[in-house]
Parts: sequence; structure tokens; C-alpha cells
Amino acid sequence: MKKFIFTYLILHAVTCYCQCNAFGCLISKTSGENIPYTKIYIVAEENQNFQQITITDEFGRFKFENLPEGNYILSSKSNYYKDVTSIISLKKGTQEFKLFAEDSTTLGVIDVVHDSPFITDKMSLIDDVTLTHSKKTQEISIDKIPGNLANNNARELYATVPGLNIWESDGGGLQLGIGARGLSPNRTEHFNTRQNGYDISADALGYPESYYTPPAEAIQSIQFIRGAASLQFGPQFGGMVNFKLRAPSTKAIEYRGTQSYGAFNVINTFNSLSGTLKNRFSYLVYYNYKKGDGWRDNSNFYQHNAFAQLKFNITEKMNIIIEQTYMTYLAQQPGGLSDAMFNNNPRQSIRERNWFKVDWRILAANYNWEINYRTKLNLKFFKIDASRQALGNLDKITRLDDYKERSLISGDFANWGLELRSLTRYPVGKKMKGVISFGGRYYVGKTTNQQGLADSTDQPNFWFINPDHLENSSYTFPSQNIAGFFENMLQVTDKIWLSAGIRYEYIVTESAGYYRQMFYHPLTNELLFDSTYIESQRKARSVYLGGIGATYRIQPTIEIYSNIAQNYRGINFSDVRVINPNMQVDPDITDEKGFNADLGFRGSHKKIQFDASAFFLFYNNKIGVIDKKINDYETVRFRTNVGSAYSTGLELFAQRNFQKTDSSKLSFTSFVNFSYVYARYGANQNSALSGRWVELVPPISLKTGVTVRISKFTLSYLFSYVHQQYSDATNSTFDPNATAGLIPSYYVMDLSSAYQISKHFTLKAGVNNLTNNSYYTRRATGYPGPGIIPADGIAFHFALSIKL
Repeated sequence: MKKFIFTYLILHAVTCYCQCNAFGCLISKTSGENIPYTKIYIVAEENQNFQQITITDEFGRFKFENLPEGNYILSSKSNYYKDVTSIISLKKGTQEFKLFAEDSTTLGVIDVVHDSPFITDKMSLIDDVTLTHSKKTQEISIDKIPGNLANNNARELYATVPGLNIWESDGGGLQLGIGARGLSPNRTEHFNTRQNGYDISADALGYPESYYTPPAEAIQSIQFIRGAASLQFGPQFGGMVNFKLRAPSTKAIEYRGTQSYGAFNVINTFNSLSGTLKNRFSYLVYYNYKKGDGWRDNSNFYQHNAFAQLKFNITEKMNIIIEQTYMTYLAQQPGGLSDAMFNNNPRQSIRERNWFKVDWRILAANYNWEINYRTKLNLKFFKIDASRQALGNLDKITRLDDYKERSLISGDFANWGLELRSLTRYPVGKKMKGVISFGGRYYVGKTTNQQGLADSTDQPNFWFINPDHLENSSYTFPSQNIAGFFENMLQVTDKIWLSAGIRYEYIVTESAGYYRQMFYHPLTNELLFDSTYIESQRKARSVYLGGIGATYRIQPTIEIYSNIAQNYRGINFSDVRVINPNMQVDPDITDEKGFNADLGFRGSHKKIQFDASAFFLFYNNKIGVIDKKINDYETVRFRTNVGSAYSTGLELFAQRNFQKTDSSKLSFTSFVNFSYVYARYGANQNSALSGRWVELVPPISLKTGVTVRISKFTLSYLFSYVHQQYSDATNSTFDPNATAGLIPSYYVMDLSSAYQISKHFTLKAGVNNLTNNSYYTRRATGYPGPGIIPADGIAFHFALSIKL
């Protein structure tokens, strides 16, 4: 036995000593560039059964290790290049080879990949010029959502995104309000919100609220990158949301349309035309009209939305895209309710003179150049010309409308920006590789905000009674931003990836204008005091943000990811000077700073996809609302920097497909989305806040859904549960004016169905809030309140989708 072991060890040592390594690269004869993602075969000349196969990496490199000495046939197979064959001789040690391939005039057979049945997936590691390595990402495929797309129902659209807190303020889906990890959902202000990669919010620096959201029928997918998106897209705590609109059809002309009708006279018509001509020019236009009476009294609305895109392919690797977006809507605001009013009848309204109007225009130009297979360049220009006007009685909801002059807040937004982004792949030695994403941004904004008295009618008359001398305030807010970023991803081994990045922001914000204070006698209403204060401020600051990330790939489809990145958020222009009888703003309010961290485990196995992660979010100088006593008799809501706060928790998501085979007529998919958030205030100057729960953070959120497909029929069920949460930093449980207090736990069920009549027509129907639950998601301090804003009750919808 000892002799056998000794002999085996000797022979094994000789074999190892004689092993050879072959490294090389595949090169195009025409361009001289290395050819990535191509199969390379090596076959022993004397033993044809000995064969190994590999694929060239992103830089055209390949390797074969631990081969015995001898002669081999080295060959390549590609769809775009002619096959190459070369005889090589391997000796002990490491040898390098080069294969040169000629361009092929015909394409080889292309494998068709099965379309995923799942609604959501993580974003690609490299998405065009965006590097998503080690970040928590999701991409929602709109076509796979069976819910109420006509009304932009956020509860259904974002059901698969863990940890989102959604405000439901209107039944028409006119505005999107989502927050996460202890951040306010107010008009999605804590996310960097984009459409086709460019900004769409009111003012990215001082007023990042999103009044415009594209119609769901026009969207191909919605991309989410969480907090670490700050390095590439700007310093918002929540991360980045990007609405990717549908690409033009490859046919000469294609029509897509949806005609729908729903409860409370909600009518929606969406119509689009698109096509491609001679592979050079493509176009896309759509128009969307929506109107409805609303679930509550005094809540009617209408909306127009139009979009046009022209794309010209200058060469196969260079194109330019021009886009124009237009949206306008007018909505009557039913106002808020007190707790007693809500419990008595959540559909009632005691404000019939409140209105809200939005006009949004976005011009964008997009230049793309694939310099070579290693390097891409993207240049975006965008210009926003927009306005929003809020009109009505903002007095406490416990007071009846006095039918006097209404308050009008008018905001105009004129800004433009230029963003340059580039992504480059580069080799590091023979085995490692890296990817660099870098770019810069120049942004100029100008926001004008005015507040004064309007007429006393109940009509949507958006003009001031005294435009030359407003009763409240008139300000102009110019801003300027210069930013640059650099992020590098390095593949250390086949399983380990590392990344690091830095961003620099130079921000200048200014304010110039006046505010007016008038005091009246409480009994005679005689004007006792009238004074105008003129202000002019300028604030410049430099902000540096850094971040690192790592990924360990356990299997090709399963990985552990982690990241930590700094965040920053400037104060809003509305924090400088807005007169609100329900709230005051601290004149010394300052910017917020902090960081996000993620540690997650995600991947896919057979017919299951999952993403389980833990996060930690810290922010200093957090802005919040507290109670402040201004005299012996009166207490007001006070918006200020309440101190440091943190939130930590778990975000879990899993989905499974139970379809036996791809051709089965019966399929069954389900998902579970669960989040647990623990959010507290740390040590604060206001000791009453120390250790309090952070407001607008439901500690538990659960969404689960099931979709059954039987041949051409689809039935889907969605269950949503949100635990109770506080609406302010003092953790008030009740306020007589309803601007603070608990937001109770609630659950909602939605049911939707679809039947494909033919390849051109699909009939859809559904019911939202199936059990007609009474609940609310927010307590407003201003528009559209103040007070409790009830969510919609039970509502049905029908739709006919057409594709020709």
C-alpha cells in the first residue's frame, strides 16, 4: 500500500510539473480591436475527445490552465466573425497566443432567450453608461403588471419594491409620492427623479419635488437605484428613479392604445404611434387624456399629456435623440378632514374653493456614441419650463370656510442642465478587468415663488388681486451647480468585485425678494401692523461624497453585495419663505448630511428570484416638524433641523414561477415583499425628541401577490399591509387640527384580470380596494389639506388595449 501511494505521488508530481497554461486574445483583422464574448475551443490533436471551451471576456481575452504538454487545435466561433482555427504546441509553463478573425458578411444563428415571467429583476451590472455594481437595484417591467395602469396606481406599480412608503392623495395618479427608509414621500422629493435619464423634477437643487409623472402606458420599465446612487446621480438620500419610456417600433408604423373607463367617471385614453424608417430614422409620439369626478366631493380633475421623440442614427454606433414632453392638469382639492370628520364620512369635503394647476414642459437632447466596444459616451441636455399654482383656503380644517379672499401660491421653474457621462472597460494584467464610469454636470436653475391673495369665488382663477404688492411674499431663487464624479469597478477574481467612487458638488443658491407681515385686530378686523421686509441671500458650498462597494459571487446567478455611500440634501426653497397659518419655518434651517449602507444577498435559482438585504441610513441635521409655543395661548407647527436620526432594517423580496414548461397554458407566479424598519432620533438639541420614532416610517410593510395565467386569461390578486406610523417628530397621537397624529395601520386588496381576445386586442378589468376599507396615508400641513387626506374607497375599471 505504501509503495502504491508513493508511486501515485511521484506520477502526480510529474503530471503537475508538465502542466501548461495558455493565455491569449481574439482580435479583429479589420479594426484591430479585441473581440469580446466569443467561444474559444481547444482540442488535443492526438485525442479529439479531449476538449475544453471558454468565452472571451469583455476585453477579448481567454485562458486555458493545467493542460498536458502536446499539440492542440485552437479555434473560435462567433456570429459576427468568420471561424478561426490555429494549431499550437504547448510546453510546460505559460504561453500567449493571438487569434485574428475576419468580419463575416452573414450572421450566425442567434439563440432566443425565454422572456421572464417576473415583474421585476435587478438592473444589469452595466446599464448603458451607468455602473450599478454592488448597489441595491430593481427594474420593474410595466408590461408584466396586470393592475390599473390607466390611473397610475402606485400601490400596484411599485408593489414589488421593498420598503416604499406610498402616499395616496388622488385617484387619478396625477402625482407620485413615494419615500423609503424614513424619508418623506412628499412628491418623491428624496429621490433623484428622471425620465430616459434626465431630470424631470421642479428644481433639482432647491425644490426637487416631482409634479410630473409619465403615464404608465408609455413606460417600458422603472429603474430604482437606492442610496448609493448619490455618486453617479446626485446626493439625494433616497437614490434614483428613472422612467424608461418605450422605444419606437422597428416596423414602419405601429399603433398602441388603451381606452378605459372607471368608477366616478374616470375616463382615460392613451394613443401612440411609432416606427422606424430605413434603419436610420425612428419616431414616437403619444397623447394621453384623463378626466374624472373623484371619489370624494370636490375632487374632479382633468389631465393632458403629450410626448414626441425623434431619433436619428448617424452611424451604426452613433445617434442623437430629441424629445419634447408636455403635461398639464387641473384638479379641485377637496381639502383635509379632522379625525371626527373622517370617522363620520371620509368622502365628505368642506372645502370647495381649493384648486391646483400644473403645467410642465421638458425639452431634451441625447447624444450617444459607442466609440468602441470598450468605451461609450453619452451627452444629455435638458430644459424644464414649468409652473404649479395652489389656490384656496389654507386655514385650519376645524374652521369653516369664511368665503373671503383665497391664498394663491404660484411657482415658476426655468432650469436647464448638461450632463456628460462615459463608461470605459479596461484590462488589468491577464486575468483582471475593470470598468470606469465618470462624468460631469452643469446646471442652472431659476425658481420664482409668489404668495398673495386671490379672489373669493369658487372658480380656478389663478391671478393675484394685488400683483404689484403681494400680501405675503415674492422671491426669486437662482441656483447653479457644477458636479463631477468618478467610479471604478475592479474584478479581482472570478468571484470578487470591488468598487470605489467619489463625487464633487459645487452648489450656489441665492434668494432675493420680500415678505410682508400684517396683523389685524381680532374683533374689529382693523389693520394694526403692516410691514414689508426685503431679503437677499447667497450661499455657496462645496460638497464631497465618497463610497465603496463589494460583491462576492457565490454562483453565477447568486451573489452577496454591499456598499456604503455618503449623501447630502440641501434645504428646499419652500423652507426659506412660505406663509402657512398651520406651520412656521425656522429662519436658520440648514442642509442635511449623512450616509446609506447596504448588505444583501440576491440571485436566482431555478424558478425563484430573491433579494434579501439589511440597510442603515444616518442623517444629521434632519429636517422635521415639531410643536413650538409662540405665546401663552398659541402653539404652532415649526419646521426646523430637529437633529440627528437613523433608520435600520430589513428589505426582503422573493418571487417564484410555478409553470411546468415554457409552453404550458397554465402558469402560476407569486411574490412576497416585506420590510422592517427601526427608525429613531438620536441626541437632539430639543431633548423632547431624543429617542423618538422618526416620522413617516411604518415599521412593517407587507405586500404579496398571486397571478394565474390560463391560456389567454390572466387573474391577479394583490394584498398590501402597512403598519401604523407617526406623522411628526414629536410622535403626537392626536392634534385637534389633524395636521399631526397617528396614521393607523391599514390593509388593501386589489383584483385585476385580462383576456387576450387576439394578438391585437386585450380586454382588462379590475377592482381596487376590494373590501372598501376606509384608511389614509398622510396628514397634510398645507396643500391639498390641511388635515387627513383619505385614500380612495372601492373602485372598478375596464380597459381595452390595442396594438396594430
